[in-house]
Amino acid sequence: MQKIIALSLVFLLSGCVSPTTHIANNKFNEEQSSMPLVSGIWTISIGPSISTIKLEADGNGILCDDTSGHVVFNKVKYANNMIYIENGMVLDVKTLNKDIIEARTILSASSSNMIYKADNDLKAASLKCVKEL
Repeated sequence: MQKIIALSLVFLLSGCVSPTTHIANNKFNEEQSSMPLVSGIWTISIGPSISTIKLEADGNGILCDDTSGHVVFNKVKYANNMIYIENGMVLDVKTLNKDIIEARTILSASSSNMIYKADNDLKAASLKCVKEL
């Protein structure tokens, strides 16, 4: 009986996506960036975090995440309506224009919809990200 319970637990948990899964499946270096329709800077605020994406005309860029003063920078690549982040995360881009980036990502066992708003003047970005961008 214990083996059945253990096997059931393994099958249930095997469908979950964790940050470790993102790192193991990191395709950042494999992807070739492509030119997006627009370039610019977009920012989103989620709880204590402020995230800013700067995307250049060649499809390369940088992501700055500031969570309560802890700042992390990652390179990004735009390719095939996806934004690949150096840390292994991937944003499935639904809308990319001068006003917004609407994207979807999978965190743990759920997916999140995010809407980054245009911020070319960096008024919504964190002060630490503004210094570096």
